[in-house]
Amino acid sequence: MKFGKYLEARQLELAEYNSHFIDYKALKKLIKQLAIPTLKASSDLDLHLTLDDIDEKIIHQRLQENKAAFFFKLERELEKVNGYYLARESDLRIKFNILHSKYKDYKINGKLNSNQATSFKNLYAAFKKFQKDLRNLEQYVELNKTGFSKALKKWDKRSQSHDKDFYLATVVSIQPIFTRDGPLKLNDETLHILLELNDIDNNNRRADIQSSTFTNDDDDDNNTSNNNKHNNNNNNNNNNNNNNNNNNILHNNYELTTSKISENQLEHLFQASSSSLDMEMEIENWYKEILNIATVKDVQRKHALLRNFRETKIFTYLLQNSSESFHKNVFSLLKECLTTLFLLLVASPLDDNSLHIFYKSNQDHIDLSYCDEDDQVFSRKNVFHEAASCPEKSRLFILDEALTTSKLSKETVQKLLNAQDIHSRVPLHYAAELGKLEFVHSLLITNLLEDVDPIDSDSKTPLVLAITNNHIDVVRDLLTIGGANASPIEKPILDYSKNVISSTKVQFDPLNVACKFNNHDAAKLLLEIRSKQNADNAKNKSSQHLCQPLFKKNSTGLCTLHIVAKIGGDPQLIQLLIRYGADPNEIDGFNKWTPIFYAVRSGHSEVITELLKHNARLDIEDDNGHSPLFYALWESHVDVLNALLQRPLNLPSAPLNEINSQSSTQRLNTIDLTPNDDKFDLDIQDSIPDFALPPPIIPLRKYGHNFLEKKIFIKLKLRPGLESIKLTQDNGIIMSSSPGRITLSSNLPEIIPRNVILPVRSGEINNFCKDISETNDEEDDDEISEDHDDGEIIFQVDSIDDFSMDFEIFPSFGTRIIAKTTAMPFLFKKVAINSIATMNLPLFDTRLNNIGSLTLDYQIIFPYPGNPLKIINYEPYWKSTGSDLMTSSKDGNFVTSSSLNGSFISVLVCALNDETIVAAPKPYVEFKGTKILLNDLTKEQLEKVVDYDFGKIDGSFDEVTLKQYLSSRVVPLRSLLEVIPGSAQLVIRVYFPTDKEIDTIPIKISPFININQFIDKLLLIIFEHERFLRHSGSGSMRQIVFSSCNWEACSILNWKQPNFPVLLQMKNLLRDSTTGKFVGDTPNCLKELAVNPQKMSYLNTELINIHTMVQFAMNNNLLGVTLPYEVLKICPSLARIIKQNGLLLIASVGENDQIPADGGYSGIYYACELLFENNIDM
Repeated sequence: MKFGKYLEARQLELAEYNSHFIDYKALKKLIKQLAIPTLKASSDLDLHLTLDDIDEKIIHQRLQENKAAFFFKLERELEKVNGYYLARESDLRIKFNILHSKYKDYKINGKLNSNQATSFKNLYAAFKKFQKDLRNLEQYVELNKTGFSKALKKWDKRSQSHDKDFYLATVVSIQPIFTRDGPLKLNDETLHILLELNDIDNNNRRADIQSSTFTNDDDDDNNTSNNNKHNNNNNNNNNNNNNNNNNNILHNNYELTTSKISENQLEHLFQASSSSLDMEMEIENWYKEILNIATVKDVQRKHALLRNFRETKIFTYLLQNSSESFHKNVFSLLKECLTTLFLLLVASPLDDNSLHIFYKSNQDHIDLSYCDEDDQVFSRKNVFHEAASCPEKSRLFILDEALTTSKLSKETVQKLLNAQDIHSRVPLHYAAELGKLEFVHSLLITNLLEDVDPIDSDSKTPLVLAITNNHIDVVRDLLTIGGANASPIEKPILDYSKNVISSTKVQFDPLNVACKFNNHDAAKLLLEIRSKQNADNAKNKSSQHLCQPLFKKNSTGLCTLHIVAKIGGDPQLIQLLIRYGADPNEIDGFNKWTPIFYAVRSGHSEVITELLKHNARLDIEDDNGHSPLFYALWESHVDVLNALLQRPLNLPSAPLNEINSQSSTQRLNTIDLTPNDDKFDLDIQDSIPDFALPPPIIPLRKYGHNFLEKKIFIKLKLRPGLESIKLTQDNGIIMSSSPGRITLSSNLPEIIPRNVILPVRSGEINNFCKDISETNDEEDDDEISEDHDDGEIIFQVDSIDDFSMDFEIFPSFGTRIIAKTTAMPFLFKKVAINSIATMNLPLFDTRLNNIGSLTLDYQIIFPYPGNPLKIINYEPYWKSTGSDLMTSSKDGNFVTSSSLNGSFISVLVCALNDETIVAAPKPYVEFKGTKILLNDLTKEQLEKVVDYDFGKIDGSFDEVTLKQYLSSRVVPLRSLLEVIPGSAQLVIRVYFPTDKEIDTIPIKISPFININQFIDKLLLIIFEHERFLRHSGSGSMRQIVFSSCNWEACSILNWKQPNFPVLLQMKNLLRDSTTGKFVGDTPNCLKELAVNPQKMSYLNTELINIHTMVQFAMNNNLLGVTLPYEVLKICPSLARIIKQNGLLLIASVGENDQIPADGGYSGIYYACELLFENNIDM
């Protein structure tokens, strides 16, 4: 992603830091302005002047002359971000000190002994929020650090100077924002406190589980036990059982209001125990009691208990536990208790009817405007926040009571309704998010809301939250009744120190949000309102409001149709957008793509079909010269490819109108250099590349590939994103500390610890494909680099008997460990059929509490156990070329030449159930119309099925008769090699079923066979045969090429030996001759053998995987890949891309197809024969 767009998008997520980031776009514009010569004021030529019109030397000279101006602006930006960082760090330190003092105070006073206590919940939530604030600050630092680096890099390239490294080292890196470790220490201290709170939580849960075993029998009949619970007060008061008589007297004779308390009762109250009063714990007990009362099935009894709860519980407690010190504050204490209890109940799952009864019976003693002192530190929520955010109940009566019967003034209610909590949210935010239609409606008609579109700390308005959660009725009320802005503009931010508008506050566009969440109804409503507003403004000539565009680009430059195409939205939503004027061929501001590109990349065939119905063009290319069809083949689905092929490739798309066509062409192929263009590209011309060592004179591939001699190859693979780490969902501490990196360390001293940055990135073409990633210099500069790893960690060890691996997970920000686990040696000894297995390891925190699991895949390849062919005695494929064959291509890519040439006869080899290695025309034999896989048969069973002695081969063969013989007979490979001429060149196609084929066909594999053993036996036969040829007097090796459709087989073959090349073959994409459509098959074309064909439906929605195939071949040093000619001919650019990545490309041609004359392929596979051209470029 381009850094400018990325920075803009992140400002939506870090709204509180908006306007305080480095102004990266302004620095880019400044470089442009300083590069253009200043013309006379009367001249208008500078308005249309581009850098193409200016000599490069003049540009360099101009920038050097204006160097001081650029660095002056850069220093001002550095001062801005540095000053804001220091202020922000100071604020966070103050906030932490307050929270820490609260934590110590609560801990000393025993307020954290229960995880259900309000103090515990508030403190826990506050520290989690504080940790999020720390992460945001760290992201702010990293984004600005990247911004300064990229701005200086851009300056160096345009001015041809070398100021970047020096300025970063002497000016930027020494600033407090990039050197202070205060936030790291705060994060570690915060995590330590959260861990301690988490221990309290876990201990209480264990206690609850243990205690529940003694009480389950008492809870069977709620009705019969309720009276007993009421008399004994749930055993919440230790003194209640000794004062039942007093409780009954109070219950019978006590009046409903405190004004009727007699002097004798007050005197008795003041003479009670002088012990300290822990009202908070008692309020927690009352809270639980009311929740229990709400479960009583007898409605009348339940209502009576709720109405009389105050005198039977609260006054009783005051009578028994209050001291004389409360003489003057007894009434305020009562009011505080009831108000606090009521606020707790508002946020509870208590039903509205019960809560309303409780409120009405205590209305005179409940202050709806009450806000606890601690709440100002923790949540800053008032009663309306709590009511609106209650997820299970309406709580509408609270708003009605506040507006009608309460003693609150209108001004007080208005202040409460517009108050912001710690997340900058008002009650309307929560009500809209949860879809509380009646609550939202009541809020809107009060006319007390100061703003219907307030923006919270995540840059979201109530309208955006309602759209996100698909509450269409709430959206309609906000727009029609509340007058929410359907087309908001960025709100200005005032710099009070200078009394000027410093910037604007970015926010989400509601229509883009509706498209992102596939909300058709919301999008329709927004478009209707926007259209009406524009029509009204157009009619009203005196209106000061200009017509707003119906469609706006989001922070990353995507338009509405691009967003819908990317997520795979409803075709009806596409129709709606196009009906209101959305252009299906509009170019976005990010990748310069039309919507169909995003649909192809994301694999949404239905979206593609719908876009094609509305004349979406296919005859366009992006900046890299690639069409939608290329991306469909490169990394999409079979269904997507078929959807694109609905339109003939040799015909142009339906014509667009001339204006749109010219506009699209201009945006695709040129760059607008107008002064106000944020996308101005200064580096499309010649520029100084990054400093890098030149490539070696002799390319690395000239020397073949690495292989295992004595070492064992171990590859650990973490899954994309954070899929490998599963943390306990109900463990709050873990959810607040997202994993940021994994450290792997072994018990073996020679293995260096490794760090993997999380989240793990998935394989993308931009990560490895040269042609696609090589764009102009401006785009390279503006690219936001992903520091995340691909999740693969490779080790080479002598033995797995004593190999273990420790995994330590750390947060993305901070140094305190989150979790740890260990993979012991016995886990690596599990025999895997395809050499790949999965392990699940339990994760433990520093207190040894299990908090989740770590899942990872691993592959183990053992070295060839026998005597390999020594390179010094047996010339490998990569030593047979002369140095004169090495060339350099036009695009700067070094290429080498292979000694492989001529014809190679194809031999398919597989293993029988008894480990016998055989050569066969297919991986199965037919017997009375039934296809039986060879790996299901032993040697004796096979002979009975084929009805001949397959171990006996009569006569000798030339190349023609050998192909005919192999097309109809199954023979042992060892016997076959003995009778064929030594001059015959072979391509040995290694058949071994993949894991998915084993599961879905299914295929039974002998427990005595795995892929490592199979390839060892195969190589033993090949090596012995080569030695036999050498000692028989022929003096040369037989030319052999290995090929397989099983990716792991290719990898293992390459790692076990360096003598013979390996090709990866693709056969799982075929073209149906009857329908002309492409269909998916298994890698070894075994779909027709599936027991349950329904299990094979995934093949048409599975990725074609050409890009992953190329990446795998490159990472494993394979010689090349084999692709169907039917695929290559519909997109010729595929061949160029693959060959530019240093791979041979073999075109596999069907028996009924003509051999291509000159397609630029390295070889042709046709009729069980591989034909190489002379001097193959690698």
